[in-house]
Amino acid sequence: MNNKHASHIEVAPGVFLERMGLFFEDVEVGETYEHRPGKTFTAEESMTHTLRALDQSPALTDFDFHAHTAGGPLPINPLHVLAVLTGMMTKTFSKIVANLAWKNVKFHEPVRAGDTVYAESTVLEKRESKSRPGQGIIHVRTTAKTHDGRLVCTFERMILIYGRGQGPYGAAGY
Repeated sequence: MNNKHASHIEVAPGVFLERMGLFFEDVEVGETYEHRPGKTFTAEESMTHTLRALDQSPALTDFDFHAHTAGGPLPINPLHVLAVLTGMMTKTFSKIVANLAWKNVKFHEPVRAGDTVYAESTVLEKRESKSRPGQGIIHVRTTAKTHDGRLVCTFERMILIYGRGQGPYGAAGY
């Protein structure tokens, strides 16, 4: 039986350790991973994150939540959406050493307050690192859609990831 995707591994008879994230060896080109649960966005959190990032875009910060009704749900800051999508990927690809690149980031439609967004990533390429033994590089394409199926964001990401038995996980107890 293949246990590379098991959420728990048996460390002693009847004793199971929760496992989170995939090692380099676990990932195969062509596999698609759903990142769940989804995330429901609110206008208040978007404005808070926008202001923390020192973004003064009037369309994202100058509005009265209680008075805004005619224009429909408020748009969510696209960079906040990208940050949340990256966080959603972390549970699946949590054995990350470093982010190497984001590319081809596209915001197809705005995410609006009240939208729940779901993401999935497909592995496009993988290779062992030439300069870091025990680590490898995976190239993924992530697609995000709303609860009603609207495509809102796509991007590619290059990630340096630990191989099995590498990194701080054993010493940390996970």
